[in-house]
Amino acid sequence: MSLPNELILFNNHFVMHRRHYPMHTRLAIAADTGYDGFEFHPTEPDDDATWEEMTTAFKASGLKRAGMYVVSKGINDDEQPVFDAEVDRVKRIIDRLAAIDPAAFLNFTIMSNPGGVSTPDYRDAGSAKAEPRHWERTARMLREIDAHLALRGLSANLYNHIWFMVDTPAAELRAIRESGAQVIRPGIATFHAHFHLGVPDLHEVMAQPGMERLGYLALLNGWPKPAEPFRTRPLDDGNSDIAAILGLVWSRGYTGPIISQAYDLGGDAWLTAKRSIDYIREIYDRYQRNPALNPWHVG
Repeated sequence: MSLPNELILFNNHFVMHRRHYPMHTRLAIAADTGYDGFEFHPTEPDDDATWEEMTTAFKASGLKRAGMYVVSKGINDDEQPVFDAEVDRVKRIIDRLAAIDPAAFLNFTIMSNPGGVSTPDYRDAGSAKAEPRHWERTARMLREIDAHLALRGLSANLYNHIWFMVDTPAAELRAIRESGAQVIRPGIATFHAHFHLGVPDLHEVMAQPGMERLGYLALLNGWPKPAEPFRTRPLDDGNSDIAAILGLVWSRGYTGPIISQAYDLGGDAWLTAKRSIDYIREIYDRYQRNPALNPWHVG
């Protein structure tokens, strides 16, 4: 039985370690290793050369789904003057993304940090320090972006990122609820959720009202290390139990996209991409062969 999810390769497989992969090579690797789509890094709406490069590479690759990670600001008090410009910027990115793929997805987050600093304990920053005015601005931004997404027919989700205003699944759910967003769904970045001590275990996250609308699951693994937040690792070699995470979301009927991330791994980018997709497929095949191997199987 084939996977019920589209498998998407994230652009960060190809960055850091003093290397540069042309866009057409990145997407060719995604297609050659069996992915269904590719998620691009943020690209400013006026960067015509990069948008042309992405469009050409996507159409040549044969991939069937495009997405883009978009990071905005404008929520903190000192950022208020740029709020309207940020909303307009995101709308223009949506327009350009829709031109690449009319069924594309927007992976959106708000980087503003009401805590003001990148504290080692993420519970001392981001949404934990947000005041009602920060939440109101967040809701207003999402409301406008959600309406534009509906106009263009794209799907979208929020992305929890440590130190950001949108930093936990709970912050996502509150922002969606208070904005009344209809298109934008919650997403889970397993890496950030795992290393943010304010985020409960995933089964508790999934039990929160609203998480039944989960629309995006990003997989990235790593190990904590002294004096620094973490170091990333391949999906099958890190502190997060990716097999159990997938077993849980599959047991809840999740059929949305699964995104493979792997920034700063180095080595052969084709092999790291292939290693990730093969691992995801192996987990699914394992549970299909013997459902009792899934710790979240009920039977």
